[in-house]
Amino acid sequence: MIFEVLTTASMLGVLGTSFYYKTNSKNNDVEKIMKIAENNKLSTKDEKLRLYRKSYNKKNDFTEYVFKMPLGLSFDQFKEKENNFIDGLNNRSVIRIDLKDLKKLKFDKTLIKQLKKIFLNSRVPLDKQIEIEYDGMLIFRVYNKGLTDFVPYDDEMLKKVGGWEVLIGVTYKEFIKHDFEKMQMFVVAGMTRYGKTVFLKNAITTLINNQSENVRLYLVDLKGGLAFSRFIKCKQVKAVAKDEQETLITLEMLHEEMKTRQQYFLSKGYEDIGEAGIDERTFIVIDEGAEIAGFEDKVVRDRCTFLVSEIARIGAGLGYRLIFATQYPVSDVFPRQVKANTSAALCFKLKNATQSSVVLDEGGAEKLPVGLRGRAIYQTDRKVIVQTPFIDNKFIDIKIKPHITFTPRSDNKNASQQNKKEEQGGTYTTKFEKA
Repeated sequence: MIFEVLTTASMLGVLGTSFYYKTNSKNNDVEKIMKIAENNKLSTKDEKLRLYRKSYNKKNDFTEYVFKMPLGLSFDQFKEKENNFIDGLNNRSVIRIDLKDLKKLKFDKTLIKQLKKIFLNSRVPLDKQIEIEYDGMLIFRVYNKGLTDFVPYDDEMLKKVGGWEVLIGVTYKEFIKHDFEKMQMFVVAGMTRYGKTVFLKNAITTLINNQSENVRLYLVDLKGGLAFSRFIKCKQVKAVAKDEQETLITLEMLHEEMKTRQQYFLSKGYEDIGEAGIDERTFIVIDEGAEIAGFEDKVVRDRCTFLVSEIARIGAGLGYRLIFATQYPVSDVFPRQVKANTSAALCFKLKNATQSSVVLDEGGAEKLPVGLRGRAIYQTDRKVIVQTPFIDNKFIDIKIKPHITFTPRSDNKNASQQNKKEEQGGTYTTKFEKA
């Protein structure tokens, strides 16, 4: 059994610690919120923040405080100070003591010393999270537990997504999914070793498992192809490009295919892939996309940048989905059309606010915890902090094994079927590896 107490910053009393039970902390939160608001000048000469009601949600372990906002202040003013409220609510630590440790105590002259050691070794910082909303009244939801530091990707996780969804991660209260039918162009950014490539493998594995007959994957890995090597022989993977020449060939092929499909749609009067009744979707996954800006051959560099931009600009309605990932998101290596047509972004920790602004149009990614892999900001029409799931390579291998084929894709048996598909926008196969 484990019980918790909250400690103050000073070391007082017999044990060198003044404490009170955690149940008292909920009553204290409202006082803190009001004090933080006052200290941040979120009040007027005549009026301060005033509590209207509060309620506790046992299922999700949060307390909701509803305040009357001082006349003349705006919701945005409170939202701007969100980090101040989070820090203020977490300015004490919690002590988690296992009763098993207490049973080991020796009741001799060293008892006080033993207890001090248990208390000091059991201190962990609070990790309360908040949501601030406005519906005519100012609403604070204070969650007693923050995000977990690790989420394993397993079969239970995989069951949570269907159709063209992929799992983004978990918050302190919900699972977050991304639907590529609603938001077709996706950007992933983050420093190396923080979870960017792991997420790409999550997405690829999910798509192969859930849409095995309808997904086509073109993978561009400009780190040498190692990250995507285990997917090479999957029947859904049509190309894995590892350098500038292979990237150019793949992108040219896709561009030509898009133009063919565009003409086909025009001839039939189809507005988009949904109206055309085509189930197939083509995903172009580019890891280390900023490397394109560093291609030695200027002609190849400019052409590849243009082709990626074209996919982002016109691909969505034609059934093409782009996942553009980079660890170095700066404006001179980030294609403008990719940025302009991005409908969602997943941003892991970045070095500075400038890089964060390129991806998210605001800072924040530079403030994510140091050394915590998988923690990211997911941005659509709203912004949430998530812990992305970690997928083990053994789990990937189990899921893709049924889809591995050693049959050449361009054999005569399938030639007539391939020609028919090319009339509708083409299905091209270019493997840069031996089967």
